[in-house]
Amino acid sequence: MQQILNRTGLEGRFFISLLTLALTIVTIWLLANGFISDSATERWATVIAALGAQEVVLENFTFLAPHLPLYLLVPFYYIPGLEDGGAPYLLSIIAAAFLLFLWAHHLREVELSQTRLAMLAVLVVIHPGFLWAATSGSHIALSMVAFYLLYRGFQHIISDHDIHSYISLAVTFVAFFFIDGSAVFIFVALIPLLVVIAPLRTIMVSPVGLYLIVGTPFAFAVATWAYLNWIFEGSFMHFIEHADSAFLGGMLYTNEYPWLLDYGGQFFKPLLAATGYLLIAYPVSVYLLLDTINNNYRFRASFVLLLHPLIAIAIATSQYYLTHPFEILALISAGLMAELTYVRMQTRREFFFLIVFMVVSVVGGWWLFIETANPQMTQWVQSLTGKHTADASKDGDLQVGLWLKNNRLPTLVYERSAFKVVAARGDAEGLVLSFSHDFKSAMRERHPNVRQIAVPEPHSISGRRDWINIRYPHLYDHGMDGFRLVYDNLGWRVYRKVSG
Repeated sequence: MQQILNRTGLEGRFFISLLTLALTIVTIWLLANGFISDSATERWATVIAALGAQEVVLENFTFLAPHLPLYLLVPFYYIPGLEDGGAPYLLSIIAAAFLLFLWAHHLREVELSQTRLAMLAVLVVIHPGFLWAATSGSHIALSMVAFYLLYRGFQHIISDHDIHSYISLAVTFVAFFFIDGSAVFIFVALIPLLVVIAPLRTIMVSPVGLYLIVGTPFAFAVATWAYLNWIFEGSFMHFIEHADSAFLGGMLYTNEYPWLLDYGGQFFKPLLAATGYLLIAYPVSVYLLLDTINNNYRFRASFVLLLHPLIAIAIATSQYYLTHPFEILALISAGLMAELTYVRMQTRREFFFLIVFMVVSVVGGWWLFIETANPQMTQWVQSLTGKHTADASKDGDLQVGLWLKNNRLPTLVYERSAFKVVAARGDAEGLVLSFSHDFKSAMRERHPNVRQIAVPEPHSISGRRDWINIRYPHLYDHGMDGFRLVYDNLGWRVYRKVSG
């Protein structure tokens, strides 16, 4: 027995290290083939804009997106060689590696051989839900860590049912809120399922206390966020009212997302659709549920793992937040990892059936991922298969960003719609950005007192959201008194103040 545990510990860590190296190679391959994640670029642009300002203060990060992924990127800002935007992808790999090492550590309790650990780990990693999260540079890899800890917490509540388990669950939810805007929907979806997780005695004695312990810290976190919005932005609801807020998801851009066009504003239809998605991409969840019917503790945990994400998807879609079900569905990979740390795979037959269903999940997951992919997911798949997906010479944001990098005059630009421009420039030195007093002063003037103004084409997606276009609706087409056109390419124009 001791030999198995030692082998799973030392050699298991070595194998997870190899998987981490493989994820790194896949990410480099994706980037080499032109894959660029919009969410990764936006987060990196927020960081370099905040840290490149004349005065580095909290409000530079804005309150329109969860802050923890931004704070974790701050150290990378000071590492040479990462100014071109590789930091978010590196952070995703680190988060995925941390999750894999944590999982391998917890799997020691199951007494797996090295071969079985390797088989499980490979099947987990090659599932598109996990692979996409780990290599796309999005925040989902961090969300998977939180989701894994949530389901470990569920298991502890069911098996141990002590106060520390509830507190741990509450703390994890608080961290989740500062990672992912969908945490609100994941929390709400759990409310009716807490009675399934909690021991019957606890429910009978103090059902309200159960919800207070788990819910109060989360409510306090949301209230604190609203208070910070009031302090710095003048409104408690700023983070759910501003058009550029990540907490709104796809609410204001429904026409751009087929999932919201089909199911937005509804509950039961997206619930049924999500159920179909789960049966195709994660049939192993159903197998684990059926396999635990005779074990009350494990059955309850498997039931929650099966139902909880589906309810979260339905609620998030009903509020027009969720732009694609895989944003939450991918988290099931982490939930399955947590559940496998409690599965006793003693016989060859039990392990064989588990492997079969995991293989089916991988095949079904890839088919579903490709068939339902949004443009960003499609670009990821194409880059993964070796197709070069980006032509830098035709990327307007990239080209104007590089031009501004070589023409470093103080430039008025709305970074929330021009985040790709800021990222392409590589720093924010000299840029007049929306959180600065100079930007706000310029917006009050008929003719801004700045050296340069950069604006996108008003009818483009970014142009419709651009505050400079909104304030000066004729600037792009007709210019402005006292300014001359110095750049006009691929939907971007830059006007420079005439000297003297």
